Amino acid sequence: MRRFAAMPHSKSAAYQLATRWLYDRIDYERMARPGTRYRFTLDRMRELIRRLGHGDYLANPASKPESDPRTRASIVHIAGTKGKGSVATMTAAMLTAAGHRVGLYTSPHLVNLEERFRVNGCPASPSQMTDLIDSMRPIVQQMSSEEIGGPTFFELTTAIAIEHFHRCDCDFWVLETGLGGRLDSTNVFQSNVSLISSIGLDHQHVLGNTVEKIAKEKAGIFKPGVPAVSGVTRPPARDVIRDVAQEVGAPLVELGRDFQIESITDHVSGADPLDAAWGSSFELAHRRWTRDNKPAESSLPSPIDPADAPVTSTENSAADATTTFPARTQVSLSLEGQHQIGNAAIAIVALNQIGISVGPESLDALSRLQIEARLERFRLPTGPTVVLDAAHNPDSIAALVATIRSRFAGRKTVGVFGTSVDKDANAMLDGLHVCLDQIILTRYHGNPRFVPIETLAAAAQETAANNAPGSSTNTNTDETWFATEDDPLTACQTAIESAGEDGVVVICGSFFLAAELRPWLSGLVMQEC
Repeated sequence: MRRFAAMPHSKSAAYQLATRWLYDRIDYERMARPGTRYRFTLDRMRELIRRLGHGDYLANPASKPESDPRTRASIVHIAGTKGKGSVATMTAAMLTAAGHRVGLYTSPHLVNLEERFRVNGCPASPSQMTDLIDSMRPIVQQMSSEEIGGPTFFELTTAIAIEHFHRCDCDFWVLETGLGGRLDSTNVFQSNVSLISSIGLDHQHVLGNTVEKIAKEKAGIFKPGVPAVSGVTRPPARDVIRDVAQEVGAPLVELGRDFQIESITDHVSGADPLDAAWGSSFELAHRRWTRDNKPAESSLPSPIDPADAPVTSTENSAADATTTFPARTQVSLSLEGQHQIGNAAIAIVALNQIGISVGPESLDALSRLQIEARLERFRLPTGPTVVLDAAHNPDSIAALVATIRSRFAGRKTVGVFGTSVDKDANAMLDGLHVCLDQIILTRYHGNPRFVPIETLAAAAQETAANNAPGSSTNTNTDETWFATEDDPLTACQTAIESAGEDGVVVICGSFFLAAELRPWLSGLVMQEC
């Protein structure tokens, strides 16, 4: 059943003033310069949290955490290049289904700012947002007059999330990093478990130009004595994560070594792929852990250390031959994509690490979970299937392309693409070329970080030339592969007409583009149903 976007709340004048003040903390000019090196520090964030009265949640890097008396909220902290938002949403959904009161902080939002701050799946209300933002103003004004300086937009939204979860008496906080990990504003808190979903190239101007540097930044969320769960299976990023975990003293549990994905089955019903069920099922094979993060079975062999850690039994059977996984969990997902299988496995194992049993209620919630703009399918009764995905780096584009080629082979596929100046548009277009018959280049209008369509056209022309037959010696370009349209809605309408009733339209490249188009798509589906 399609989950439509909620109807927007009536926004009061007080809300408009409060959010305008908050958005004024964004330095768009700095963010729009892709070569700019940001200067990050956690001192200002720590001070903001202290002044809000939540200093007891701050991490103390000088010592290991004491035993948790369960008198305060437990914190699940998640980083990663791709999938961290999905892992966070899955984790929160399973905890909520298990009877906990759960705060979920993710970014960016698609349509409404309140989406970043959810309690048991419900976004903060406009009146709550107004009160929360107004509570920050005196502290921000005071800090701005001092040497430490006023907090940034993301530091403020992180503080707003914590204050909101505190006011709502949440017993779990699920926090997604905004960028990187080591110097991200979410990293000031003492977590109970740390997760890394994946490592790839993104935000290189901030995090570094190699996967090793990026892995080290993201592993910076590890805390002494706090269990860490990693979905990274390939060296050298995996090796960096291991080194950081050992240096910090964080017990590390890894996909492919300590838990494994087996028996993957796509939810395909019926002959027509356009009507096939979305999602898949798999078996999660894993160890049983005690509450002190040690295997419960003393007879278990030592963890394997393969050159390229196996993820599924079909990739490499070495784990089956050398390691026994006594615990097995059957998992079903409505979310599409092989990458979501890994995300679900990471979330389940992470909850096990903090003593949370993932029972039938949690698994049922996971099986029904839908996440907006993550391979989200809109089936138009009188038009093509539309897939909306916020993929905005080469790794997430690769995951999108794998799904499109698997699900819609032989269908005419038209793309709508727009992205931000700090993203690798050339690499993403190269990835998309293999599965799109045509692509319409556009831009979003609600944020100044967009790439001009003229720049995208030059990149698409280069992509077409490089992928043309005999491209090593032939410089002619296939300009029929791409078109340009400044208005994203018109671009979508053109793509829908071009794809035809049996075709597929794929919208990707940016959260901002997805944000501008999703309400229109939801309305289109509702009008035609």
